[in-house]
Amino acid sequence: MKIKNYLLILLASGIVASCGKTTYRKTPGGMPYKVYSTSDTQKIYQGDFLKVHFTRKIKDSVDFTTMESMPVYIPVPAETTPYDLSEIWTKLKKGDSVIATQMMDTFIKRNPQHPSFVSGQYKKGDKITVIVKILDVFTTDSAFTADEILERKLWEERESETLAKYLKDNNINAQKTVSGAFVEIINPGVGDIIDSGKYIYVNYTGTSFSGKKFDSNTDSAFQHVQPLTFTVASGEMIKGFDEGVRFLRKEGKAKFYIPSSLGYGGQPNPNSGIKPYESLIFDIEILDVKDKAPASPEANDMQRRKKVE
Repeated sequence: MKIKNYLLILLASGIVASCGKTTYRKTPGGMPYKVYSTSDTQKIYQGDFLKVHFTRKIKDSVDFTTMESMPVYIPVPAETTPYDLSEIWTKLKKGDSVIATQMMDTFIKRNPQHPSFVSGQYKKGDKITVIVKILDVFTTDSAFTADEILERKLWEERESETLAKYLKDNNINAQKTVSGAFVEIINPGVGDIIDSGKYIYVNYTGTSFSGKKFDSNTDSAFQHVQPLTFTVASGEMIKGFDEGVRFLRKEGKAKFYIPSSLGYGGQPNPNSGIKPYESLIFDIEILDVKDKAPASPEANDMQRRKKVE
């Protein structure tokens, strides 16, 4: 969603209040922010849990927004961090909206090894604008957990419907896994179908739906051109990937269409290039299938010692 559309939604939600309520202020840590207040009276306290939608802009471009995915749940900490939204949570109420600006140069000055700078996500001179809408406030862990479970279920349903429509619109014949990923079989392979507990060797390339490649073990640019190996259904892989390989056999090839709920969800590795709640495509080739993982060198040494003893 473009930021223009997002701002229209905020306007329709009553974000704009009187001029006296929209003046920029600064937190004790120096972060400029502007609050758009609503008439709701529920205040926010330390220990509460916030349900929010947020959009993050780098300069004038939207870097990420939750407006088309799940809201985010944030605990209100007992201690605040300078130059951070945690400084103002308890100044707000349910329904309020906030626009805050941060300069990457300030983060670098305070911490030259700041993860966002070191990873290349942000650069010197970048201006980060964050727009936050507080949807709800929960005073207990159980209340926010129940709400999050409901939102997650609704999001998973929307993702599945979106993927199914994408496949239909593009005339892609794909089978649905138990949990809701989709497998387009290009070559089913030979031998028995892969089952739980099998140890497999895989070549893969992962891309976004926009076509951006984020990882591959067949592309030397990613510096790991050895086969991916894992035991099926052991919890080593994301769920959509793990379920997808069970549609194939040795030498099989396929494309996996994996919703974020069966992938990396809202917290992918920030260095991966994968956005929160982003659905992914994997091109897969099954190189080999074994009954079990090979014994480690340490295990072999231990067996040899036992034989000698």
